[in-house]
Amino acid sequence: MNESISLGDKAKALVKHFRSCPLNSDFEIRETPRALHQPYLKPDGTPRDQFFTEPTGVFNTAELLINQVGLTPGADQNGNGLFIKLNSFVESVNDVPFGWYEVRTTNTVTSEQLRFYSPKVVIAAGSIESPKLINRSAIYQSLPDHVKSLIGFGLTDHPVTGESQAYVSSLENSPRISLSRRDHAKIIFYSRGKRNASDHVIYPFNIEMNINHEYWHLRNNDPSAEPIADNTGKTRVDIKFSFANCLDDYNGIFSHTNDGYIPDVRFKRFATLDDLLQSRFPALAGWQKNHQEFFDLLNETRDRVFAEFNDVDWLTGEYGGGNGRQWPFGWGTVHHACGTLRMPWKSNRRASFNFESVVNENLKVRGATGLYVCDMSVMPISTAANPVRTLAGLALRLSHHLS
Repeated sequence: MNESISLGDKAKALVKHFRSCPLNSDFEIRETPRALHQPYLKPDGTPRDQFFTEPTGVFNTAELLINQVGLTPGADQNGNGLFIKLNSFVESVNDVPFGWYEVRTTNTVTSEQLRFYSPKVVIAAGSIESPKLINRSAIYQSLPDHVKSLIGFGLTDHPVTGESQAYVSSLENSPRISLSRRDHAKIIFYSRGKRNASDHVIYPFNIEMNINHEYWHLRNNDPSAEPIADNTGKTRVDIKFSFANCLDDYNGIFSHTNDGYIPDVRFKRFATLDDLLQSRFPALAGWQKNHQEFFDLLNETRDRVFAEFNDVDWLTGEYGGGNGRQWPFGWGTVHHACGTLRMPWKSNRRASFNFESVVNENLKVRGATGLYVCDMSVMPISTAANPVRTLAGLALRLSHHLS
């Protein structure tokens, strides 16, 4: 993956400052690399002075693959490379003699059916499509019952709080780090997992902090988009909290050969704050808090972060404030769904390795000879951080295993 190391000297100065403040004892603080095709970025990660027409933050998988193997116009097409069959929908994966598989596809333009044969097949269609494909395939019937019972179940995301936002003028006082609208950074505070006397995780979340975050929003790269009300004369800072999440076995993908490609999805995101506080958070952090204790933890941590800035002009109120109990989590999104074809994991540091999984430690489907899965569906927990690097690592590991 091509990525920038930094968004510039000001971003590095922000990280350096926060690493010298008390927050560093509780969080590992790092600047987050941005993809090189973000707007304004030069190859070394420094900003450009104008827009350019490359993709702006949304990975186009086919384009990335084509670029990586050199299948671009004018390139030599006779060497080893990646074969990409466009306009082909994979219908099913079936067993054939001698331990091989038949991959049955349909051309979405002509409806022509085409079959491919291979001793090894890697499914990488995502947390909804991958289990749906296995369910629709003849190979499903040959899998062990305990594996079949898990396929498609466990669909889970990680909770993310709504943003706390404020305008600020600068950071620290000696030396004073001035901030302007031209300064940009995305910084992650990774919890160090410190535990209290009760062996509970004190900070069971990561913090994402953005300086002038609209810098990489897609809407700012669309000339036809409606303008967003904003004070462009001030530096805007926002933070939000991301929580890991155990798989929720209630959530599932219900698919069969005659479902018209649209499976039933049962997904209980997090219906109430009590569901999180009394069930999911205790499973990971060890603690159980009431509403006010939870809000106090978020607000206390929020205030610790913004206390490092000068001239804080709040745009949002406290968590739990307003009329009644304000819901602290954002609405309308699913953050990195995973878990429907889970791999084994250690549920905590003192648990034995868990083999109740669909794929084994090499991502091979249990009971199959050469069927592998490599996408977010194999994650055995919904992590508190964006998972793209973890998935890239799994892909590299699988490629070494297969070779």
